[in-house]
Amino acid sequence: MGKRSIFLTEPRPQIKNLDMLPVIDRSLIDYDKYHQFIVMAGIKYSMAIQATRGCPYECFYCDVYKTAKFHRRRSVEHLINEIRLLADIGIKRIDFIDDIFNVNKKECASFFELVLKRRLDLKFYFPTGLRGDILNKDMIDLMVEAGTIGVNLSLEHPSPRLQKVMRKNLNVEKLHENIKYIAEKYPSVVLGLNVMHGFPTETEEEALSTLEFIKSIRWLHFPYFHTVRIFPGTELEKFALGSGIPKDLIEQSQQMPYHEDPPTLPFSQRFTKSVKTEFLREYVLSKERLLHVLPYQMEQFTEDELNQKYNSYFPTRIKTLDDLLGITKIDRAELRNKQCIDESQNRIRNLKTRIRTKFLPAVTKKRNALRLILIDLTTYFSHDAGTHEYNVLEPPFGLMALLSYINKEFGDRVEGKIYKPRIDFDSYEELYNLIDNFNPDIIGVRAMTLYKDFFHETIANMRRYGITVPIIVGGPYPTASYREILQDKNINLTVVAEGEVTLADILEKTIANNKQLPDAEVLKKIPGVAFLEEAADMPTADAVETFVA
Repeated sequence: MGKRSIFLTEPRPQIKNLDMLPVIDRSLIDYDKYHQFIVMAGIKYSMAIQATRGCPYECFYCDVYKTAKFHRRRSVEHLINEIRLLADIGIKRIDFIDDIFNVNKKECASFFELVLKRRLDLKFYFPTGLRGDILNKDMIDLMVEAGTIGVNLSLEHPSPRLQKVMRKNLNVEKLHENIKYIAEKYPSVVLGLNVMHGFPTETEEEALSTLEFIKSIRWLHFPYFHTVRIFPGTELEKFALGSGIPKDLIEQSQQMPYHEDPPTLPFSQRFTKSVKTEFLREYVLSKERLLHVLPYQMEQFTEDELNQKYNSYFPTRIKTLDDLLGITKIDRAELRNKQCIDESQNRIRNLKTRIRTKFLPAVTKKRNALRLILIDLTTYFSHDAGTHEYNVLEPPFGLMALLSYINKEFGDRVEGKIYKPRIDFDSYEELYNLIDNFNPDIIGVRAMTLYKDFFHETIANMRRYGITVPIIVGGPYPTASYREILQDKNINLTVVAEGEVTLADILEKTIANNKQLPDAEVLKKIPGVAFLEEAADMPTADAVETFVA
């Protein structure tokens, strides 16, 4: 298949004032369905919050912020108001999906001080969003006093050389000091640490230093030992190719289950296996460590939450807490706590009714309103979920933000729906039935690079089923790899900028064009999109192309 001509419009500036965006409409999804599953923080019955956008760092392995170079923050008051709204609904657990929540130390402290001042009895979780080396003891004390229960910090690698190569530039000694402080003073805080193994040019000595860093901290709850996976189209791929890793090995690794070691590692498989075995046997499955951390986990999680958490944490044999106890020969009688907390402590009664009372009544849509479906492809079908790492199910927060904004801007002129695998559909046929019943004028699809094959396959199947309406794509994968994506003839348009404002522009032009995606000359005037010159030519079921990423 030959390369096709792609047009990239002028960049769209980032939204400077995040307070102008509407509070996320929680009625857009059915939380009762989502609350059956844990989120990345390992909890159910929570709601996610985003306080910031963009990242002040430019790590070479991250493909999310190619167009978001500035770190923007919501005001503390705006953030607190949303949290109070969720608390009024009955939500007690708040998980932050920020990439970096604590860059602005003054505002970070102000947030937790306000939580205490207003006596908000909440539990906070930071599964991805803190910079560990800029914390200090006073900030940690304040966070825990205000209700912080879960913290996951990222090291990536302790090697000073690799810190420079990846442009993370962490103060590794300060990070280590802060991790030890949390682990020793606040053992009830569920503390996680992310490290990565197998960067291009990484030496065996450097790989072993990562293991030693972990082992030097006795009481980590969930250390994550990730194997570096190189995705095509990313900056990491460019570095890998420049380091002598063949393109065909990078492509070969895309089809492998995520827990298997890719052929792109700079070590022998024997060495990687020995490092991972030592990590598991001497640290993760250490009876001493588990006897210390498990009672604290049982004070914070239900049995079902811990079962799901350990099922997602271990890729194979260990599926439940009992499996973990059995394989490490721990009797529950040895644990300070014999039972986990009861499910009723966190379950929210009449959640749908509570949500409806706190959000504005739905606007009655016009009969001829533009019909929009948004699909979040960041979860596999249930029959595939067991073969992938991180088998958790996050609500489609990004699409909820999009549709909240669209509803605010368009009122009764656009009617939208949000769908996600395993929640709303669990097969391609079920997805087709949803689309057929709703009869959309336009479909938007979001994906991350990890799910790229699932993304292309799903879109191809929609076309095979005879769905010919325009398909617009966005998210981290399309943003980072729009040129690759637009070689897929089943896709009409890629959003590579701020989603809310860009999607609103596209929909406005589509409405003005009698609900038809406008031609190339009109699309060229919309900042932050990429498309083929022939984008206005809608694909037909007969012309569908199977795209191999």
